[in-house]
Amino acid sequence: MARAGISKYLVQNARDALVSRGENPSIDAVRVELGNTGSKSTIHRYLQELAQDEGTRLDDEQLLTATLGTAVAGLARQLREEARVVVDAAETRHAAEAGAQRAEIARLEQALGAVQVQGGQLGEALAGERNAHAATREALQQERIRTAAIGNENAALTLRLAEHRRHIESLEEKHRHVRDALEHYRQSVKDQRDQDQRRHETQVQQLQAELRQLAQTLVVKQDEVTRSGQDCARLSAELADARRELRETKQNLREVQRARDDLVAVQARLEADNATLTEQLAVVDATRQTLVAEERALRQSLAEQDGVVQRLQVRLHVQASLYGDLQRRLDGLVVPSAPDHEAR
Repeated sequence: MARAGISKYLVQNARDALVSRGENPSIDAVRVELGNTGSKSTIHRYLQELAQDEGTRLDDEQLLTATLGTAVAGLARQLREEARVVVDAAETRHAAEAGAQRAEIARLEQALGAVQVQGGQLGEALAGERNAHAATREALQQERIRTAAIGNENAALTLRLAEHRRHIESLEEKHRHVRDALEHYRQSVKDQRDQDQRRHETQVQQLQAELRQLAQTLVVKQDEVTRSGQDCARLSAELADARRELRETKQNLREVQRARDDLVAVQARLEADNATLTEQLAVVDATRQTLVAEERALRQSLAEQDGVVQRLQVRLHVQASLYGDLQRRLDGLVVPSAPDHEAR
């Protein structure tokens, strides 16, 4: 009589015993190993839980990165599915053959009953039964051989899984080297960018110093021209041409002032664009060359203004000489005429 009640532990022991003997741990084989006790559905459920428990060890993804862990988990699932397909196919074949054997045994038992009834044919029927039993035993031995082959295939799959693990570890090592190389490249690019930033700041500071020096020069020149204008204002009507030239000079100075304001605006734009200096170094170089050209033009304009001032000073000197001569001539005239001259 079959015993009632089985546990997962008993099913695991029965399965391990079959595997150790090289037999296929099918549902029927496990049930026979348990002493023909337990339902097939319960045995099947425990076998699936044991397979899942063993598969969980292959799915330990905490030792791997997210991407590689997913790949290993997928490979493990694929290997389990392939192994399960092979085992299910073997179990199906075994079940079919076992069913055929059971049908054959039933037929032989009927034949044996008929032989017993007939009496005289008992010996021949017994010999046929023995032959059939020998054939069944041979079929069972063949099934055990096939089960051993499946076990070998499972071992080969385990070896392949180990090789895949070693390959994944090699890929992780290569990935680590690539990541280190990338970090070194990023650091070198950052250092180069910092050097370019410092070099550009130095160029901007030099340009600002030149602009300040140019502004100071313009202020000095403007003061000189202003004093010259004040001197020219005291001249008489004979200095009208000189005054006209002076107005032209002032106009030129205002243009120079506007040019200086343009330079200040350019400086403001340079300071505003300081955050994007790395991408705009070529633009800054072009701007600096433009400023140098404008500076040369300003210096040339200042040189021209210096020439104008010198010419004005010469003319003032000439006018002063003429004014002195005129004054001496007036002093040589009669005394009553002097107030009239001063009034005029």
